[in-house]
Amino acid sequence: MKLSAWEQSLRECGLLPEFQDVLRGFREGFDQGIPEHIIHGLSCFTPENHRSSLLAKPKIEESIKKELAARRMFGPFSHEFVASKFDFFRSSPLGAVVNGDGSVRPINDLSYPRGDPTVPSVNSFVRAEEFETTWDDFKTVSRFFAMDDRPLELALFDWEKAYRQIPTRMEQWRYLLVRDFDGNLLLDTRITFGGVAGCGSFGRPADAWKLIMKKHFNLVHIFRWVDDNLFVRMKGDAVSMDEVVEKSQQLGVLTNKSNVRVPFGLVTNRQIAALEQSKMLWRDFLGPK
Repeated sequence: MKLSAWEQSLRECGLLPEFQDVLRGFREGFDQGIPEHIIHGLSCFTPENHRSSLLAKPKIEESIKKELAARRMFGPFSHEFVASKFDFFRSSPLGAVVNGDGSVRPINDLSYPRGDPTVPSVNSFVRAEEFETTWDDFKTVSRFFAMDDRPLELALFDWEKAYRQIPTRMEQWRYLLVRDFDGNLLLDTRITFGGVAGCGSFGRPADAWKLIMKKHFNLVHIFRWVDDNLFVRMKGDAVSMDEVVEKSQQLGVLTNKSNVRVPFGLVTNRQIAALEQSKMLWRDFLGPK
């Protein structure tokens, strides 16, 4: 991230000192809530990856290659080398989950092991209530459009590799090592999928970015769901998503223009009503929980 550009934009938009912690996080790393700890009787804990990780092995290896090239990961290192740097260190097993569309998503299982009081997981140390964040859900968005009859236009935009743009605190890296398929260790310096603190850590800079965009451009509103953003403008207003991408890049936020979808297309109350009706039909189909 480009700290000077972030600080200037936050100041110009009147968002300091409210988001001073975001600047500190970019400079020093965002706290993941992991305290200093050891596992009694062990100098390290580096379990083998889950068998499910083999489902996503090519994707995981390609991702590791890109992270190393971008210097967001470092290594691979032998256990002996890492032991010469840290009195205690640990990794969590890689795994994979199948998404609803059939695609496979790699995860870092920071909740492993489960139910073993002698070996607490990384996530077991983290107080989830300290990393709460809020998202704009379907009900919030549909209510907004149902109550606004002006001609509006929409665009969808998301960060590229959102979590991987957020640095973590250096003193916590030894608890967030990654074991590769050769048994060596990788030093990971960014938020990983699978950590309790991930959403909250990303949520703070994402909220700051959203407010910068809203104040900088002539927009009706911006809704956010994790790293997906719905931009709303009055029909015919001049602001373009190219300008949003350019401003984001000035801040150092990695973007991909191919991620911009429905670039300010028209939306009507009839379309929103159709979405709401569709949701109700799904509720009827699924039945009571």
